[in-house]
Amino acid sequence: MVTLLNPISVRNSPKKYQVLERSSLELSNTQRKDGKMASGGEIDDVCEVFRNFNILNSKDKPPNKMTSKAWGKMVQDCIGKDTTIRQRMDSSVFPYVQDKTTKAFDLTDKAKVNKALDKMAEVYKECKPKEEKDTPVAEVRQKLVKRILDQKNPDVHSTKISKTGNVSGLTDTSKYTGAHRERFDENGKGKGIDGREYRYEETGYVTGYKGDGSKQ
Repeated sequence: MVTLLNPISVRNSPKKYQVLERSSLELSNTQRKDGKMASGGEIDDVCEVFRNFNILNSKDKPPNKMTSKAWGKMVQDCIGKDTTIRQRMDSSVFPYVQDKTTKAFDLTDKAKVNKALDKMAEVYKECKPKEEKDTPVAEVRQKLVKRILDQKNPDVHSTKISKTGNVSGLTDTSKYTGAHRERFDENGKGKGIDGREYRYEETGYVTGYKGDGSKQ
């Protein structure tokens, strides 16, 4: 966090400190002017979302070492499913911030995360020339950051309740009909081979007699 200084204290300070103080003051003014650099809290929140994607999609990797697979899932869920945007984010942004040795994106490096957000905004603006033609890159960046923070976690596909109903007809064996009913007992337990074919005891007094015990 940069602290704004009293001009009087700057004038009364030794020259070697005046240079540092002016630089800090100019940096603070630059941050406020273009609005491009995110606050530390915002970067932390973005990193947390990135980690959530990495934990789910790269289970064998450290949470803070984001893989290209996790990055791709993040882009799809947070930025959109547009093929061109996804390809550009994968080919232009991730290689820009990944470690050349580990091939991973270090989420503990907040300066690099900040660069990634800048690059994402530039690429998104290039991919959306009509929609974002007159939009400053800083505003595009804030739009993407909001999408990322709103998403929070990866989309996980799960079985949903059927809109057409009759799910119980598929899972409740007591409602089965025909040959399917014969494969289960009254408790819903499968009968095995006995439920798949009819068996007769071929015993009796005459060859081919199948009614042993029926008094016929």
